[in-house]
Amino acid sequence: MQAWLYLTTVNADDDAPVTWWQTDGEPVHGTLQQAAVLAGRRLTLLLPAEIASHHRFDVPPRSGRWLQQAIHSVLEERLLDDPEQLHLARGPLQARRHCRLFVLQRQWLEQLLERLARHGLTAERIHVDADCLPDSQALALRCHERWLIGGACQQRLALDDQALEELAPLLPDNLQRSEETPWPLLARGSTQAIDLRQGAFALRSPSRTPWRALLAILVIACGAQVAQDLGHRWLLQHKTAEVTEASLELWRQRFPDEPRVIDLARQVQARAQQAGQPQQSLARRLDSLASQWSNSDGGDTRIRRLDYQQAQGWTLQVNAPDFSTLERLREALAQQGANIQADSAVLAPDGVSARLKITD
Repeated sequence: MQAWLYLTTVNADDDAPVTWWQTDGEPVHGTLQQAAVLAGRRLTLLLPAEIASHHRFDVPPRSGRWLQQAIHSVLEERLLDDPEQLHLARGPLQARRHCRLFVLQRQWLEQLLERLARHGLTAERIHVDADCLPDSQALALRCHERWLIGGACQQRLALDDQALEELAPLLPDNLQRSEETPWPLLARGSTQAIDLRQGAFALRSPSRTPWRALLAILVIACGAQVAQDLGHRWLLQHKTAEVTEASLELWRQRFPDEPRVIDLARQVQARAQQAGQPQQSLARRLDSLASQWSNSDGGDTRIRRLDYQQAQGWTLQVNAPDFSTLERLREALAQQGANIQADSAVLAPDGVSARLKITD
């Protein structure tokens, strides 16, 4: 439920007289300490016009982002206090040229809000009482033995009876005086009044801001993780594609007779099996040939050295009685399906010495 707390004097201690009321409720008069019964309610704080000075001036055209500097420049000519010790509460621009604002002591407002906090009171909005009069007409409202001047009037003042009579020539001719109950008028007019909760005094909700910050951090973290996963996936796909292309290029170079690459892994495995089979077959054929040759007229041929290398095949260093015997040996190997190259065939004291290279 909405509640209004009205500080009726500039005194802000626990014994200061205040008036408070709630929606559709009767006003209660007491002290600031007694107003602690409003703890936990949505609270609008009304301050007496005596604590603030009201200013209305024209803003230089096209001020834009320099509006705040323009306002300070105008106030320097009107105020004697140090601007650093003052709190400025500005209303919205009217017709893009006119601006209203209240000026009050920053320290006084800080102490008042600290005292309210000790009683469990937090004001969502803070307004000056003379600024809460209805703007339908220039009005002087009787409130706490003084007159609040405001509404359609450009001034925002609080005057006693004598001051009102003395300043009457300076006030609008159509100023209406009213002595009706002020609380309903102040409650309704507070919705359009300048809120003093600006700048350093802006209300920040402690319950919402951390959740928003945590949610923002969570979203950023999830986004970063997704981006990292996508980056890793792209990198792996890129590297895989490079390795695959390099493997295909090597395959084409080694086996140019292969018509088509369908499954590279299986084709490499098949080639490996095929590469092992001829070696075993050639070895068996050489063993069979050796047995046959030893039982024939080539028995005098001797193998002095036998080498095998994966890429080059078999190399035999043989001694034969003559060149014809060596030739018959070469022809017998050729009949076994081997590719024979005779190398370094020379005469030796005991016959002919030659080196044979055998591949399948």
